Amino acid sequence: MREDKKNRKVIIMGGGPAGLSVGWKLVKNNVQCEIIELENQVGGLCRSIRKKGFIFDLGGHRFISKYGDLLKDVGDVMGETLELRPRKSQIRLRGKYYAYPLDVKDLVTKMNAFVSIRCLTDYLTTALKNRISPREDISLEDWIVNRFGRSLYDIYFGPYSEKLWGISPTQISADWAAQRISLINLWDVFLRLLGKTKDAPKTYATEYFYPKEGIGQIFERIAETITEGGGKIHLNSEVVRINATGREITGIVVRRNGKEETYTGDFYVSSVPLPEFILSIDPPVEEKYRQVASAMRFRALRFMYILIDAQQISDNTWIYIPEDEYLFFRIQEPRNWGLGTVPPGKTSLILEIACDVGDETWNADDDAIVKRCIEDLKKLGFNIEEKVIDYFSMKVKHAYPIYDLNYIEKLKAAFELFMRYDNLAVCGRQGLYRYNNMDHSMMMGYITAEHILNGKPRSEILKIACEREVFETHAISSY
Repeated sequence: MREDKKNRKVIIMGGGPAGLSVGWKLVKNNVQCEIIELENQVGGLCRSIRKKGFIFDLGGHRFISKYGDLLKDVGDVMGETLELRPRKSQIRLRGKYYAYPLDVKDLVTKMNAFVSIRCLTDYLTTALKNRISPREDISLEDWIVNRFGRSLYDIYFGPYSEKLWGISPTQISADWAAQRISLINLWDVFLRLLGKTKDAPKTYATEYFYPKEGIGQIFERIAETITEGGGKIHLNSEVVRINATGREITGIVVRRNGKEETYTGDFYVSSVPLPEFILSIDPPVEEKYRQVASAMRFRALRFMYILIDAQQISDNTWIYIPEDEYLFFRIQEPRNWGLGTVPPGKTSLILEIACDVGDETWNADDDAIVKRCIEDLKKLGFNIEEKVIDYFSMKVKHAYPIYDLNYIEKLKAAFELFMRYDNLAVCGRQGLYRYNNMDHSMMMGYITAEHILNGKPRSEILKIACEREVFETHAISSY
């Protein structure tokens, strides 16, 4: 790296929350940067799509964070366009709606009395057994059963998890639950009912910040700030090769409009999908690393967007649909996130459908998908068929990294490889193969910039959104 900051040049692969946050912090410190983005707009998984006066996010994203500096920076750049919004979510199960997170009043009054008693008894028995002889959490199933009991797992958590991931929860690491659903056990539910605790589950926020024109507005504004500060952003640009020599990345080959061009810099940042990055290194890395990359899988998502001539469908931000008979696993109504996402008197729905690249759901045309979705919505009590204005869908290949039971060993191998290169940092959900939140990716970007600017250890990036010390070997901690 050149000593004079102003003469440094950083190449950033990926224009999502992580990559943009790196660039944002760098331009504030007069460091040259160029961002290479595959899509035709910035934001990555947090971009917003506009159609006929409607605004849709690529899934549901809300801005909440425990990081004060990040909150202030986003607040400053967004100003009054960032609004504080209430959150209300429900689970639709066996024909009834239950508050999310679980509310004991719902369990008692709405669920079959026999089932309620069985769930409570099962929980108490499980809790007692775990006090006497704690059970190890290996799989996602283990983690949930050890905290909620087998009955609730069989009724809700198991079916929902399998629908989301496409594989049995016995094949998913407990680390996913520790990082993503570290919520409550039934004892917490009963204590809240009795007024003994007022603490909300740590993964559940009752309020959040949301821009007036969709979550992507945050990243569009950050991108404007980067270009205003002299940074460059190249859209519709695919990274096809990573050139490496010895302990350095020497350049990246980018394809745009059918032509290839090489970009070079003093430092490189990647937030592109981790396995694709490894397989793009030239000359090719050892076969053991290529095998690791090939074994890393992502769960894909397909979003069906429906424009509707109605005031409102429900008052929920999200409705969770665990039952397999319905194609989608979650319903989102954008107007409940921000009123600026729909024209006056109209509403819309985002239906989130889990699938795998190349399967029947992924390959089906929009007409077939929307027909099935409208039928499923009608079964759920939402008859919108005569009110549909338009519809379209979007597909995401790398939505959720799949934490299989051996994923930690794969990650350790990946970071052992990355440690070779002195002028490389990796960050973001896809880049680190980490199922984290938007603000976590942004903080990873901040720390990456601090490494470039001031030599902050790259290992600090790995500590963001990690409930368990999974990178504990010397090789990883020195990354």
